Amino acid sequence: MLFRSFLLITIMVQQLVWTPKQSAPKAFPERQALMPVWGGVPMPRPQWQNIWNKKLPHATDVDALAYLHIPFCANHCVFCGFYRNAWKDSQSSVYTDKIIEEMAAEAEVRTGKGKIRAVYFGGGTPTALLTEDLVRLIRACYQYLPLAEDCEFTIEGRMSHFDLEKAQACLEAGANRISIGVQTFNTAIRRRLGRKHSGDEAFEYLAKLCELDAVIVADLMFGLPNQTDDVWQNDIARAAELPLSGLDTYAFNLYPMLPINRMIEKGAFPTPPGFDIQADQYAYTVETLLEKGWEQVSNSHFAYPGRGERNRYNTLIKSDISCLAFGSGAGGNFGGFSYQVQGDLESYLATPKGEKNIAFMSGHSLNKALLSKVQHDIETGRLNPSLFDGNKAAQKLIAQWQEMQLFKEPDSDGLIRLNTSGRYWSPTLIRKLMLTLPTQEKDQTMQKLSAEQQTMLRQSLEKNPGQVLEMLAAQNQCSFEDVIRCLPEENVRQTEGSRIVEILQAIAAWNESVTFIAHTPDAIVEVSGKLPNGKVGRGFYNFDHPETDGGVHGHIYYENCASIYLLERPFMGKATCSLNFINRNGGAMFKIFVGRDEAGELKQHQIEAMRKLFDAA
Repeated sequence: MLFRSFLLITIMVQQLVWTPKQSAPKAFPERQALMPVWGGVPMPRPQWQNIWNKKLPHATDVDALAYLHIPFCANHCVFCGFYRNAWKDSQSSVYTDKIIEEMAAEAEVRTGKGKIRAVYFGGGTPTALLTEDLVRLIRACYQYLPLAEDCEFTIEGRMSHFDLEKAQACLEAGANRISIGVQTFNTAIRRRLGRKHSGDEAFEYLAKLCELDAVIVADLMFGLPNQTDDVWQNDIARAAELPLSGLDTYAFNLYPMLPINRMIEKGAFPTPPGFDIQADQYAYTVETLLEKGWEQVSNSHFAYPGRGERNRYNTLIKSDISCLAFGSGAGGNFGGFSYQVQGDLESYLATPKGEKNIAFMSGHSLNKALLSKVQHDIETGRLNPSLFDGNKAAQKLIAQWQEMQLFKEPDSDGLIRLNTSGRYWSPTLIRKLMLTLPTQEKDQTMQKLSAEQQTMLRQSLEKNPGQVLEMLAAQNQCSFEDVIRCLPEENVRQTEGSRIVEILQAIAAWNESVTFIAHTPDAIVEVSGKLPNGKVGRGFYNFDHPETDGGVHGHIYYENCASIYLLERPFMGKATCSLNFINRNGGAMFKIFVGRDEAGELKQHQIEAMRKLFDAA
């Protein structure tokens, strides 16, 4: 690759040589992602408002952060999985009025003397708001939040809908930090990602933005499809040319539900670089920026000395600090619980004055403080092994990582410092340490959906029947079956669970490939192939052993099946047809999906055969 060729040149000029401590591309099979709320205990929905009313007065008893979510985008960037709604100018004042109303109501209740150390406008695209509304919202923060004198106030945005005049207006209103998502200066990749401006236009825009009296930060992303090593080299070089205060460099994560996945499947994008390439690109980033005088503030963030960058919000949010959340889809925490504001925009806007429209709430686990400490420390490049005294599993991991050369030499203060390779793999390190901690037994009894919840779910699924049903069930603390019943009628057919043996034997008789999926809270297991025949015995439906290795085999508690649903709906941009076998608690036992032909199209005769099974009921 071109980066490797460049590296040889770099070695001669800069004496830069990759070592395992700079790049350990095969340290782990994958670079894992972190759960935003780890080990929390879901709270029963009927208790949410009581908990909120009890805790809110004390939300600022200590210093905290504030996050405001602006869930609008002019277009959907294909690499982005964050909540958004299509932008309309008419929404600007209405949404601004509502979020200010939400802030004002909470201000009347809070009694604490703590200060807000950082405010962050995230999205979506906060800068999509009209200038006058952005200004109103910034000023409202000063009116309704107890901001610290040195509060870091960030506006996240994009070039679109954010000219220099709007930026200057935000600064005059009280913002002091602007973060712009660039991702790459390569024009071709930008266009494929959904960005309309060229790389040169992005560079020139940032150069003009840097002339303002503010901290200016840019986001870059490495490991994107088509982002070869020479492209990334150029991205870093161009960013370093600018008088930026800060630079975020994020690894691209190919999450399953992103639109870019479908583009990769269809050949519109190549498969993105693997973790081995990412690790080298990260090493290049760290070494190059440090050589150019930048300071590494966190694993992904760099600041140029003397330009005012603190990266306060992004660093503190990974600690145990409280965070007040406002706006549709915003997430926050204080008083021993985490919460999310209603993400459905219509429902959020219809919230009665003085009420908090909560979509999810969980209590913090007993390990929350420890996890926050570990995550914050690792994010800033260190680890205190004494936190895991008595935890043999964690101590064993730390010893292994030392042998893998993910750490610098031990310091006299007893703290471990991560080297460059360790900092690249930091999400994996945190996740593995989390898994060594004892779990907390908890009651996760599912709640019955109220009439209002059912209506909201039906409306949501009417608009988008291809949502992840298990995720909706978790968010609403209801059963998988309850969500199925909220799908549009044309997508659903039902029969009795007592027919499970009959239906399984009928599918086995097809002698054709189908996809068998078992989806639990801990795993999603898929097997494609002919469904073997089976028979009842000793309380089970027992699959016959396949003649060859592999394929579906095992045993099913067939008497647990209460209902069977035939679902025909879109999912991830494709038509799907599946049988969903539901247990007596309303949960999914397993699913059987119609197979696809060589062209990737559903086998229509299998669909007709499934329909006939339900016609016979």
